[in-house]
Order: sequence, then C-alpha cells, then structure tokens
Amino acid sequence: MPNSDVKVVEKEIEGEIETVIDEARVVNFSDAVFAFAATLLVLKIDLPNLTIEQATTGLPQMLIQLWPSYFANIISFVLIAYYWINHHALFRMIKKFNVEIVWINILFLICIAFLPFPVDLFGEYSTVASVVMFYAASLAITGYLLSFMWWYAAWPGKLVDSKMSSRRRRYYLLRNLMAPVIFTISVPIAYFDHIWARFSWILLIVGLIVIHKAYKYKHLSRIEEAVL
Repeated sequence: MPNSDVKVVEKEIEGEIETVIDEARVVNFSDAVFAFAATLLVLKIDLPNLTIEQATTGLPQMLIQLWPSYFANIISFVLIAYYWINHHALFRMIKKFNVEIVWINILFLICIAFLPFPVDLFGEYSTVASVVMFYAASLAITGYLLSFMWWYAAWPGKLVDSKMSSRRRRYYLLRNLMAPVIFTISVPIAYFDHIWARFSWILLIVGLIVIHKAYKYKHLSRIEEAVL
C-alpha cells in the first residue's frame, strides 16, 4: 500500500477515534474525581478520642493540637480547587479530544485522587522533613501533569483553536507551571528546614500576580471570552 494511502487510512482512524470520545463524559468523570478527592480530605481528619468527662475540660486543647491537620487540609483543598479551575479553563479551550489527551488526563486524575494520602501524612507528621518533601513532590507532579496536558493540547496535539495566539498559550502554560515549580523548589528547602519550605509556598501567590501583570490578564473570564 502506498505511503499516501497509509496516511489517509491513519487520518480516518484518528478521526473515528476522536468522534467516539465524548467530551461531556471526560469532563464529568474529571469533576467526579475532583469531588472525591476533596471529600476525602475532610474524612481524613480524625476526631479526638475522648470520654464525656475529658471532652468537657480537654476538648479545646485537643482541637488546637489538631491544627496541622487543619492546615494541611486547607492548603490542599485550596490547591485542588486551583487545579480544578485551571483544568476547567483548559478543557473549555480544547476543541477536540484524542486518545493521548484522554490518557494524560487520566494520569493527572490519578494524582488528584492520590493527594489525600500525602495530605494525611503531612497532617500527622508535619515536622518531619521527608514527609514535607513527599507532600510537596506529590503536589508538584500533579501540577506538571496538568501543564503537560496543556502543552500537548496547545502545541503538538493541535487540539485548541488554531486562531489562539502563542502569547495566550504561553500565559496558560506559565500559570499552570507556577505551582509545581514552587513546590519543586520547596523540596530541597524542606530537607534543611521544613518551616521555611512551607513559607516558600507563599511564592505561588506572588508568582501568579507577576504572571497576570506581565500578560495583563487580570480575569480568567476575559481570556475565555477572547478564545471561545
């Protein structure tokens, strides 16, 4: 079979696969995994095991002692929400789906579903350097997968609107990369001082503000309106 005929057949097969993939099912499944992970965060907080007499006098102190669990859950919930917002925005700009983007999304969702485990460890052993490093690394890998998904869709995969400017594509790539880069930087910092590692996470807010100002995109809705 001539090479031209082979290429035609391959394009026909790819087109058939793309028509089989239902965007709504991919998005709904993704949202379900995000909801599952967020729910598990709350269930991971253990109630103090106290008698009625102990609860009368010692409950406030016990609740205060659980602050690392509260801190880990709040930070993690905010980050899951941050990843969900970015994921939602990216999927609204992806005009078609292929097998590769679906599998990248599945790998990303596996990381999202896995997050309650490092969150639980961080809540219990927040002063242990290796635990903080593992927690930060888990969040970083999740963010890198989301960034890779956008890079594939916006460049080699050609799954977004062809009229989208390269500037807008870079904006979303940098915004998605900000969180994993900050958490990656905090991993070696945690080896020496876990407190400074946690303080370094504040740089995420600073980085996002810098990116917004550099690209002059202050509201996500404006970007979506310009693309959709």
